[in-house]
Amino acid sequence: MNRITTWAVKRDAGIGLLILGFALIVIGANAQNPILEFSFEDEWLTVPLEGSATTWLQVNNSSVYEADAIEISWLSGPANLGAVEPIDVLDPFSEARMTIPIVLGSDAIEGESQALFELSYTYCVADVCFQIIEEIPLNLTIAPASIAPTNGQPVDPIDIVPVDEGMDLSVAFAIALGLGLSVSLIAGKIWGRRWWVLVLLLAILATGLVVGIALDQDQQAQSIGAVLCTSCVGIEEAPRGDPVLSGESRLRIAALSDEIELLLFTATWCHACPYAKAMVQQVIEVNPLVTVQLVDVDVDQSAASDYGIIQSGRTIVPAIFRVDTGEVVFGIEDLETRLLSLLEGSP
Repeated sequence: MNRITTWAVKRDAGIGLLILGFALIVIGANAQNPILEFSFEDEWLTVPLEGSATTWLQVNNSSVYEADAIEISWLSGPANLGAVEPIDVLDPFSEARMTIPIVLGSDAIEGESQALFELSYTYCVADVCFQIIEEIPLNLTIAPASIAPTNGQPVDPIDIVPVDEGMDLSVAFAIALGLGLSVSLIAGKIWGRRWWVLVLLLAILATGLVVGIALDQDQQAQSIGAVLCTSCVGIEEAPRGDPVLSGESRLRIAALSDEIELLLFTATWCHACPYAKAMVQQVIEVNPLVTVQLVDVDVDQSAASDYGIIQSGRTIVPAIFRVDTGEVVFGIEDLETRLLSLLEGSP
């Protein structure tokens, strides 16, 4: 009997670990998704030759992070952008609509075409800030000059509204999942540990995981968890004040005998970059063999891309890059310890 019980416990634990591992893999794969979703309201926009038309860009923030400096620019195609007012701040769980005036270029010809636009925005998670750059196409029907544009009535350039919090599919499923788990637990209490109760419980958990991923709830749950964990230990998104190197760190930096060149990648929209700048400044004051070159990722995007600071359209700052070893340190959490490790590493 003991052997059978032990085998059953190991079996149950193994099944639970498999489900947990699958959940972690899926969540990790989706953790790097951008936090904003963009879409044009018009699937096809009709624009007359030598004329203009207006469409609207829907911007949805379904994350717990604030998005900043949302801008759109023209990349290619027969149409150009008129003046577009950027969105300075888009709060978590809110949406906005931007007015997009489309002006045809001189090389436009009648027929169907497509224009390509670039969208950019920034956001910060704890001590690391990101810039996201995406591309979005707009389908155009270029009509003769005598045909009027088919854009709608004028609206405010930016209309920011909170996301509707009414009952939706995800909420309804969460209620159903809770009821299913409750029934399984009650059944287990009444009839004891039957194999079919365990199977039912695991089936409900697996179904909830799959549906949650399909509804993009995994990213939202991870984001909320990250914010809650940050808050519960009292960590601020960007430390206030200037850093102060400890006496031991100063001695170890002063003992460095080789020339070391650092690249500090920053941006004006990066909340944590001033902290990183101040710490690097203290390092070079202690040991003149350490030199640093500041690189603004908005000014020199090619350098940021070459050194891996821009990855798949995502710019990550602050970043401290050691030229001779190719090692890089992102963010400012425990920066003194990680910077010392970067400086003391062998080329």
